[in-house]
Amino acid sequence: MPALRESINKVFQSEFYRNILSLFSGMFLARLFPALFALIIVRIYSPENFGLFVLYITIASTLSIISTGKYENAIILAETKTEKRHIFWLAQKINVLVNVVAALGIFVYILVEGVELITSVLQLVLIPLYSFFFAAVQLLRNVLISNKQFKKLSFLEITRSLTTGILQCLFFAFPETGLFMGAFLAQLLIYFVYARMIPEAQWNRKFLFTKEERNYGRRYINFPKFSVASEIFNFLSSQLPVFLIKPFFGSTILGLYSFPHRYVSTPVQLLSTSVSRVYIQKARSLKNNVSDLSRLTFSLFKKQFLIGIIPFTVMTLWGQAIFRVVFGAEWEFSGFLAQLIAPWLFVVMLISPLSAIMIVMEKQKISMFFNILLMAFRIAGLLIGGIILKDISWAIGLYSFTGFVFFVALGAYSLKLAGVKPGDIMKFVFKILIVILLPLILLRIWM
Repeated sequence: MPALRESINKVFQSEFYRNILSLFSGMFLARLFPALFALIIVRIYSPENFGLFVLYITIASTLSIISTGKYENAIILAETKTEKRHIFWLAQKINVLVNVVAALGIFVYILVEGVELITSVLQLVLIPLYSFFFAAVQLLRNVLISNKQFKKLSFLEITRSLTTGILQCLFFAFPETGLFMGAFLAQLLIYFVYARMIPEAQWNRKFLFTKEERNYGRRYINFPKFSVASEIFNFLSSQLPVFLIKPFFGSTILGLYSFPHRYVSTPVQLLSTSVSRVYIQKARSLKNNVSDLSRLTFSLFKKQFLIGIIPFTVMTLWGQAIFRVVFGAEWEFSGFLAQLIAPWLFVVMLISPLSAIMIVMEKQKISMFFNILLMAFRIAGLLIGGIILKDISWAIGLYSFTGFVFFVALGAYSLKLAGVKPGDIMKFVFKILIVILLPLILLRIWM
């Protein structure tokens, strides 16, 4: 017990882990508010309104992936405030150009297709507007990460979530557009409020690309060259079950899969995002200090492993029984699917934050090829399960197994980049598997 208490005290005394805790708390509240507002929103908007909102905001979010050329990641690698400022406005000007072109394309579509319904026109016009401000807020977030202003970043996430919920409720009189309008205005307000607080985001009064911005554009050209495609493939890869389960197995099975995926992946996303944003800044500062970077990365790997191994093992072994007791017999099969995806989500929680080292080491090309291969194998797994075997369990099992294998490989590569010795990793993992995993497996067999 004294050793455990001392270990916990060391964690809380570490600025690195305090920053993670601060950001995690903010992210948790930012996710909590939408859940609370949902209790109101479901009573003032119809399922059709939700469907249209999800469609349009998905298009806008996809557009935002390419709208900055992924130069926002270069902000984290920048050394000085001047460099961050130039990269910020390089990305922001690209953001303007991409979304102006998108807006022109939408106006042409409206004219050619003869879209006359004012609500449809407004939804289409909001796509580039939302995309622009969503990407602009991402730029602000990365400046805050680079400056280690994690409390301010937490407050940004909380206020954005709260503002979105309030505005969506206030626009209840416009059911067709209220959800999207509320989300757009929240992004707009958050950008202008926080841009005033961040020196790097102050307007430079130059509309054309400056010489410095062009130089940094060339210096970090691998971000638009490889990271944009990588992000698109990653996004599409994550949406594959939505696209392929329904045609093969129907809406009911899609719902039975989506339910456990949502509730099991939510804590994974919260923890991974919080850790990743703090780790990437710290790893950048230790880039030229291999021993300290290796020590930090291995320490983080061990803590992540210890946090996740018990709950995910329990879900893998008893997921079906847990879902039957907690959610009812009709969701028992969802629990079985949760058992299939739990090992994959465990390695996602473990490796996803550490893979940020690839941005620090500027390995964008490898990241792109990884996401292309992952998507190809995931498609193959779902097609084998859906067309050849015609069994949802095999489809999800192959999808999960593919993700597990690829993320283990990604983890091995990321840890190697950070200078962590493979022998140290294997020794730690083997010890934990013997001490924790084996007893749980034996308990499952005996029960």
